[in-house]
Amino acid sequence: MIYKVKWLWKLHPTIVHILQVYKKADLIICAPGGICMGGFQDWNHLFYLQLAKYARKPLAYYGRSFGPFPITTKSNRDFKKLSLEMLHYFSFLSIRDSKTEKLAQELGLGYVSTVDSAFLDAPKVILPKEIQQILEGKKYIVFVPNLLIWHYAYKGRISKEMVLSFYSRMTDVIGAHYPDHEIIMLPQTFNYGNYEGDDIHLFNEIKAMKKDYPITVISDQYSSDIQQTIIQGASCLVGARYHSVVFAINNNVPFVALSYEHKISGLLETLGKTECMLDITFALDSEKKTNEFLVLFKEKLNNIKSDSKVQALAKAISNKCFSYFVNQL
Repeated sequence: MIYKVKWLWKLHPTIVHILQVYKKADLIICAPGGICMGGFQDWNHLFYLQLAKYARKPLAYYGRSFGPFPITTKSNRDFKKLSLEMLHYFSFLSIRDSKTEKLAQELGLGYVSTVDSAFLDAPKVILPKEIQQILEGKKYIVFVPNLLIWHYAYKGRISKEMVLSFYSRMTDVIGAHYPDHEIIMLPQTFNYGNYEGDDIHLFNEIKAMKKDYPITVISDQYSSDIQQTIIQGASCLVGARYHSVVFAINNNVPFVALSYEHKISGLLETLGKTECMLDITFALDSEKKTNEFLVLFKEKLNNIKSDSKVQALAKAISNKCFSYFVNQL
């Protein structure tokens, strides 16, 4: 990727600056994060990793997921080749989900098991007054949908209208199960400047569709610490975003995880908590499949409960990996 055009990319002032910073470092750490090295095929991500290799610096890839690596197009194949090159270069590799671990084993990679780095902390902050006013004296559940059509596995296969209908029907189930609860929606993505990127647009549309339910969409300006503090007080969380599920586990809140890719399912496999998960990969494909999903969703809501053992396990795994990493420095 970068080696064939050294004379060109080395002229870019940003890259010159990054290389200067890299060369001053004893170790470069890429942590934590999602599947940039995989289905999303993030060339920028891969490029900056390769820059570290070019600078001959040790490189730690900490608490990440990666894969799958499709090979349909030449671009896919090139990305996979360069990704595997980097995966074998890393001086330290820790993996945060069981599905990525299985891929690493197939590739013959050495790694340390971990879970999401958010489990290293348990933030509890004073909520802003405007949020306190919303939640004060109320019972509530947290609902975090996901537009899905931005994702490579769903793009072109489902429509925005199908997604809205799906979550509308889920809202009916939630409202029936928690009739005396406020439904709080917590945007997880923001600042993309478009409908697909920023959760708040989808959430506001769902709220507008479901005027019979007490739905509050929290602004997307608040930090993850504030989000975790909100989740701490919830009766349960229903989440189709990975970190919403992480935050529920981290705060011992009952949850139903809506798995749309291997990050959520891999985490719950590691923690032995897959009974709290529903796979939504094909749940929108037909009326029949949606109806089947909603039946299962009702059953999950009836059976979920908090589990301090899973919370403790997640924290133990994350702390063990972090301690090991620090001791290697």
